[in-house]
Amino acid sequence: MSRQAWTDEDVRASIIPQKEFPTCSYRRGTRLGRGGYANVYKVLNVKTGGLFAGKVSPEHVSHLRKEARNLTRLNHSQIVKFIDYCEDKTNPAANVLVMELCAGGSLQDKIHDNPGGLTRKDNLQVMLQVGQAVEYLHGKGYFHGDLKPRNILIRSWSPIDVVVGDCAEVMKIDHINCHKQPHGTRSYCDDIWALGISLLGMMAQWPHYLMKEERVYPRKCATHARNLDKLNPGHDLVQVLLRLLEWDHNRRITASELVKLTAERLEAHPNFVEELKSPEGFQPLQFW
Repeated sequence: MSRQAWTDEDVRASIIPQKEFPTCSYRRGTRLGRGGYANVYKVLNVKTGGLFAGKVSPEHVSHLRKEARNLTRLNHSQIVKFIDYCEDKTNPAANVLVMELCAGGSLQDKIHDNPGGLTRKDNLQVMLQVGQAVEYLHGKGYFHGDLKPRNILIRSWSPIDVVVGDCAEVMKIDHINCHKQPHGTRSYCDDIWALGISLLGMMAQWPHYLMKEERVYPRKCATHARNLDKLNPGHDLVQVLLRLLEWDHNRRITASELVKLTAERLEAHPNFVEELKSPEGFQPLQFW
């Protein structure tokens, strides 16, 4: 499926009756993805010919409106761009949040396609750009609340250009209790911790996850990071990982520090073999 063009498949999809899609200047094409509360489709602006991503959520209208409001308040190069929001006045369940179309899919797709892990440079570049987005959010007093590879979207991979998406959970930091987070992915305690969990996946180092281990999984990830450090002394990616997954949140790296650290690492020349040594018998989680 091509994300960069309006194809015959999109034309066929657009002529199917769509009760949950509003009457507006956009035409709905093929589905690009599915999330916890919404579906995302390729959409065509029939007036301009522009292609975008359209998120629809007939059963969670208030949630979609909230995401649209959040995006209108945010303006950063590494946060997905808001384009438009439409809903039928007589039928709010017919709605669409229109955003820029990220042709490269999600970081989760990239992890899935690279079971041996991404390269050192790619990992650092992604961490730098997402760190810049988080630095911007935290600087304005906001918290993302649901950072994970599925919500990091790829504009391009060569050169790397990624953006933070799914901003429905963005809220003021003083409204967050990270030990009792009401929404989002429960494995993540905060944005910085979430980046550490994401980096584990990018390095093909996610420990196995069982539902009954939900409460202990964060500790399992932190322990695995320390074990990697013992096996790979001086490995700069592991050093970044350790600071992201620091158990004591008062000592955990800040977004600004992460941006500085990853930029420095990108300029440096590594003095180690890129392949990581993992604990004996370790088998990474492939689908999460």
